[in-house]
Amino acid sequence: TAMPITIEEAIHRIPTWDEASSLDVALLPGGITNLNYRVDVSGESFVVRIAAQHAALLGVDRRREYRCTVAASRTGVGPEVVHFLPDVDVLVTRFISGRCPSVAEMVRPEMMRRVVDSMQRYHEGPAFEGSFSPFHALEQYLSVARQAAAPLPRDADAMYGRLGEIEAAVRGEWTLRPCHNDLWEPNLIDDGTRIRIVDWEYAGMGDLYFDLANFAIHHELTDAQDEGLLTSYFGKVTDVGFARLKLMKIVAELREAMWCMVGMNISSQDFDFTGYAATHFTRYRRALDDGRVRRWCSQVDSGG
Repeated sequence: TAMPITIEEAIHRIPTWDEASSLDVALLPGGITNLNYRVDVSGESFVVRIAAQHAALLGVDRRREYRCTVAASRTGVGPEVVHFLPDVDVLVTRFISGRCPSVAEMVRPEMMRRVVDSMQRYHEGPAFEGSFSPFHALEQYLSVARQAAAPLPRDADAMYGRLGEIEAAVRGEWTLRPCHNDLWEPNLIDDGTRIRIVDWEYAGMGDLYFDLANFAIHHELTDAQDEGLLTSYFGKVTDVGFARLKLMKIVAELREAMWCMVGMNISSQDFDFTGYAATHFTRYRRALDDGRVRRWCSQVDSGG
């Protein structure tokens, strides 16, 4: 395989940067499969993202990501796209100055309202290219993980077997919106005005309940906080809405775990894929053991 481009090579290819009066480069922490550099050019700050090799195995299409990021930036939520080098998968965005709130801060009602405000902006914004289905992603991840002989849990088949009832319940109720699908803390930046969201690798037209569920699992929301999230988004909580969020949270747990099973074969970064996967497999099993799952399925399936 070709080696990924170096940051020096990337900078060399960005118009006008070569002639800049000053240029400083620093590796940003937090990337698991990609390398992110902050580049300060003549008083302006940018992020140069050098993509992981073989990210297609994770379902990532860089051209689609670029177009989704442009669409998200038009809503004021995504970062401004400055440059894209399609042949080497390098994306340059304007650096967003701000901070990533902790999980403890993020679950406060006023903060959750701000997250919902940002989500509604891009959910109601320009359509994204491509589509995202967690069920399709999970099928792909299982086949890639098997081919790579990833350390799948012994009960992987049983875990996947339970997905069918959830998929059957939610399938008829899909609410297609532009979705981000990767709403964990490092991707959420408070710029002082609004919660800005970066890293649109998994974006596409998808079910808005999965987007909400993805945020909910990354911030380990309780039943009461799930209701708060739904109230912030829809103005009220319905039985069907609560059931859909809960079912999609279950799917989101398995998707995180299986993402690790694939990611561990792609990433050269120092990240505990096995530990992270184990946490989410455990949370998936525990969520399936909730006595309410059958009721949620029938509520969503019947529309009430």
